[in-house]
Amino acid sequence: MASTDMGNVSQALPALHPTIGYDTEGARHHTAPFARYGDSPGADRAVIDAAIALAHVGVELATDTEQRKRCLDVLADRRAQRAPLG
Repeated sequence: MASTDMGNVSQALPALHPTIGYDTEGARHHTAPFARYGDSPGADRAVIDAAIALAHVGVELATDTEQRKRCLDVLADRRAQRAPLG
């Protein structure tokens, strides 16, 4: 496993950091044998499952009035603070 900053991100807005997996018959990450499994039906299913989970987060955010307003307010604040280009 690796380290991420998702804990920090999730303090600011709803977040999802799924760990997806598929059968690689024990091949180690970042190796040629591992890469050969990347276009397998199991890999395709894992990516689809992760996409569905992410879509659920989007639906939850869109249907939660308080969370939606909070995220839109953060976005508006960031846009207002951004210096104009040029």
